[in-house]
Amino acid sequence: MKFLILLLLSTSVLALKPHTATYTLSVSDFEIAQVKIALRKKGDVYTYTLDAQTEGLAFLIKDYQIRSKSTFTLNQFGLQSQRYQNFERDGNQVKKDIDIYLKKKQVDPLNQTLSISNALTKNSNEKNFYLLLNNGESIAKKYYQQVQNNSSNLIHVISSDGNTEVYFARNKYYIPVLIRNKDFTYKLNSVNFN
Repeated sequence: MKFLILLLLSTSVLALKPHTATYTLSVSDFEIAQVKIALRKKGDVYTYTLDAQTEGLAFLIKDYQIRSKSTFTLNQFGLQSQRYQNFERDGNQVKKDIDIYLKKKQVDPLNQTLSISNALTKNSNEKNFYLLLNNGESIAKKYYQQVQNNSSNLIHVISSDGNTEVYFARNKYYIPVLIRNKDFTYKLNSVNFN
């Protein structure tokens, strides 16, 4: 009985920390949008939302909007996705409108970094991360690996194909502070933990 209580307490202590964050989205070092991301928890269910729209000079060139929402729970096996919604609009044209319920052990594009954050929260020395990514159009196996980093605060993780790298900050409850791939870069501007 004591072991069960200790296990339950340790799981709740290691849960993801609800927060609201803003990121700058850049393409080829050109800032195109401010991205608002929020992680909320109600009972045992987490909701992760993203809201982005081009602004400034980028808005004059392209009026693009993205709204995404991921619903999931956490247990001893990690992040368990439930539902993923993604709406993308280019001007007056809908580019994507996805609303899917995920099967066990699948993550969605929005919460895949949170899945790694959750694993790092439990064990910051974790080196390998295997994910089954369901983007609403296809399901793909993804592999990320922690690589050597000179910073004592940042944990550097790269995808197996080398196209994506993510930096997680220990002092910010392991949320991503920089996500970079061949097409875009997300850089953390601010974060408030609830």
